[in-house]
Amino acid sequence: EGLASRYPGARLAQTGAAQLLPGIKFQAKLTLDVREFIDGMPAELSAEVPDASTSSKKVREFDAALPLVRDVFPRPYALSRLPMRDISMQSVQGEQSDFSLYQGVWRMQPLPGCAPEGGDAMRLTYAVELRPSLPVPVALLEAKIATDLANNLKAIRSYAEAQTVAKRLSSE
Repeated sequence: EGLASRYPGARLAQTGAAQLLPGIKFQAKLTLDVREFIDGMPAELSAEVPDASTSSKKVREFDAALPLVRDVFPRPYALSRLPMRDISMQSVQGEQSDFSLYQGVWRMQPLPGCAPEGGDAMRLTYAVELRPSLPVPVALLEAKIATDLANNLKAIRSYAEAQTVAKRLSSE
């Protein structure tokens, strides 16, 4: 029984390109299964968790030593005492792809008391694992994904803040 039958979601095709270094351009196509977990990722789909008292550095070392395994998703940073909402993404086996494995998790957690009066604050973290089908400098690819993601999230934040200001001004 596969993930699709136990955890329905959406399937999407994605194409991307990135300039990793001058003269090194990477293009990739893949099909992803995307799923939402309202109460966080089920334990059966999550990587092992070291003891809660383990330092951040030791957790990173522990995680770096874990093998990439389909259906065992990486763990984004989270405060375990707060509720979590996760969105997973995973490359579809058997579909033409530039990755033999691509899987990751976006994790959202409300942050009570961190927003101005009457507002809400949310932490968004993510973790992604990938194994390109062709020889590619994975560290460069991961760094590019992280940089592009940060830029995309800043653009989303700017848009959301502009919409909030526009809404306030129109209600005055």
